[in-house]
Amino acid sequence: MTLTEHCDDVMDAFVALFGRADTPSRLGREWLRFFQVPSSTWPRFWTTGLFAAGAHDLGKANRDFQQAVARRGDQVLRHEHLSALLLLQKPLWDWLAEQADVDPEIALAAVAGHHLKSAESCENGYPALGDALPGMSEHLVVLTGSPEFHTSVQHLATRLGWPVPEFDFPRLWRLYDGDNPVLDQAEQLRHRLRRFDKQLRNDPNRHALLMAIKAAVLVADTAGSGLKREAKEIPNWIGRCFEEPPYRAEDIEAKVWRPRIGEIESRIEKPFQETDFQIAARNMPAQALLLAPCGSGKTLAAWRWIQARLAERPTRNVIFLYPTRTTATEGFRDYVSHAPEGSLLHGTASYELPELFGNPDDPRDGRDYLVEDRLYALGYWPKRVFSATVDQFLGFMQQVYRSICLLPLLADSVVVFDEVHSFDAGLFSALQRYLETFDCPVLCMTASLPARRREALETLGLETWPREQDCFEQLETLAALPRYNVRALADASAAAKVATAAVAAGKRVLWVVNNVDRCQQLAAEHRAICYHSRFTLDDRRQRHQEVVDAFQQSDSAVIAVTTQVCEMSLDLDAQVLISEFAPVPALIQRMGRCNRHARDEKQPLGEVYFYPPENALPYQQDELSGVEKFVAALNGQAVSQSRLDALLSELTNSLDREAVKLTRFISDGPWAVGGADSLRETDQYSVQAVLDSEIEEVLRARRRGKPIDGWLLPAPRPLAQSEARLGRFPQVVSARHYLPATGLHKTAQQANEVEPCLIL
Repeated sequence: MTLTEHCDDVMDAFVALFGRADTPSRLGREWLRFFQVPSSTWPRFWTTGLFAAGAHDLGKANRDFQQAVARRGDQVLRHEHLSALLLLQKPLWDWLAEQADVDPEIALAAVAGHHLKSAESCENGYPALGDALPGMSEHLVVLTGSPEFHTSVQHLATRLGWPVPEFDFPRLWRLYDGDNPVLDQAEQLRHRLRRFDKQLRNDPNRHALLMAIKAAVLVADTAGSGLKREAKEIPNWIGRCFEEPPYRAEDIEAKVWRPRIGEIESRIEKPFQETDFQIAARNMPAQALLLAPCGSGKTLAAWRWIQARLAERPTRNVIFLYPTRTTATEGFRDYVSHAPEGSLLHGTASYELPELFGNPDDPRDGRDYLVEDRLYALGYWPKRVFSATVDQFLGFMQQVYRSICLLPLLADSVVVFDEVHSFDAGLFSALQRYLETFDCPVLCMTASLPARRREALETLGLETWPREQDCFEQLETLAALPRYNVRALADASAAAKVATAAVAAGKRVLWVVNNVDRCQQLAAEHRAICYHSRFTLDDRRQRHQEVVDAFQQSDSAVIAVTTQVCEMSLDLDAQVLISEFAPVPALIQRMGRCNRHARDEKQPLGEVYFYPPENALPYQQDELSGVEKFVAALNGQAVSQSRLDALLSELTNSLDREAVKLTRFISDGPWAVGGADSLRETDQYSVQAVLDSEIEEVLRARRRGKPIDGWLLPAPRPLAQSEARLGRFPQVVSARHYLPATGLHKTAQQANEVEPCLIL
């Protein structure tokens, strides 16, 4: 493909996505609204964006890049850095500055950063913007005199209705010496962008326009490249993705609500009765925090809120975001799979979908849950309703390329964030910056929330619901219903006696500990089901289902020992809950697995036992602040959800608010650095690995182009090592440390000691 052809493709994609100079598309209008760019700025957005889309790869016109593409050499300078340096040459910069409705600095930043490797200084192993790659030649041969380069500039000018510029650049550019060497020009480029960065701090409207254009150019480049590679006709394919009318309230009623209610009625064998709380959910505002007990029907209430939003302003997409892959999968199964345009979106979705539906792309039911893998993120553009992890859609805030490519979906959506109590500091910080910076209807949901987080969300405009003046009899009855009889225990030995007695009495026991080693040890000692995160994905799915199935057998004794993974992902109802001390919100979530379906006072209370662990890990000591007071306040009492909420608020009211984490997409300004920070608080202790006994199977799957997710497991770094045949990913651990029933052990000896105790 020639340079001209590619630049034309990217400009075609930009126009297909966002519209024409005088007529924005629906996505174009929603894009500006989402980034909070005034609609009157449309001509400037369109002109600057289209120019950057057409000029972004002009720097590929150099001999080293051409040789690198042909595998005959290496680049001296990143091509997008050279594109920016070319634009700063006086003939082109003067030409650009003379045109109407264009912002030259924004265009420069969008061109330089479209591969997210435009940094003010050396970062993540990449040179600063405009600096030479180490160990390369001392000069650069630019090919701006070639007919192809002139044709590219001519096409760009013609598309914008501008005069074609005249220019004559020298062919040989010296990096270090001579007249105006490249490294001096690079410093001039960085100086200009530093000055621009300072201007942005006092001009929020221009900063919003910068973010909107940078993202638009990256998305258009991805579409122009990816669609052409897959032989898609760019304007038509994009048009088909976004041509259907937006969802209205009646569409959700027909496509989601009625199918879901029909399924519920077939299970309960009687008509479904909406609660007063669910009916009134239509009255929640566009920015709301929904606090309701476990089992109260929050997700159905969320769909009523969604219908109300669509009645106010029809919207193309509906997005449910969850903190973990497992909760996203459960959300998809229960509430998104009913929608014909539904999709599951997380790191192992292609693995999960066949397990959920057998043949997820079976055309007989009119639904196709899968996407075109080779289109990567673009493959999700035709979808309309999503259950996804927060990272998939909010990853753009840390300059994650894939997530930026999903912005055409997010920009025209209503969004539900579920289980917000369990967001780590990084995720919650990203949620705060998202609410602060972008315009989108948002509903946050949870059963309980620390006071500092509730206040933070209210400060950002979310209205807590139900309000103090609201009176929902069914909801209040459920919240006030005594559910648990709580007891404090001295230590793990006392907990073991409770567990043994409960199993002997035929009860369902869930025992939660804070680390995998103790989970494995206790599971072996008590001949219990063992469930934690350190399994291969295949085995974890089986252990998950094993736990759920066992607890559904209400007339038989069962004991399961788990880690924190139970707090959200396990839909089960234990009669007895035993737990080590953990942060108060986590303890409340664990309690939600006990006596989960209580509906009246005639039912027996769930038995809850808390005891201090051997050490605080994996928690920091400050995370356990208030736990002893929490347990002491509940000890010996019959406890309701409303009592838990009141105590949580009391214990967390005096805590300082969490610091808001840097979000690169917002804070980078004219720079663009991808992969520098994680959306979450990262786990530096674990790596993704496979068992050494399964390397050949993994290699065969790779050769067939099949996913290898089922073999992956998170392994402690000290246990993992590289394997040349697998490359950099995944790493390998010894199968001698692994048992399908208890997962990966720290040592082979531990695995051998456990094995004789197991019932498989």
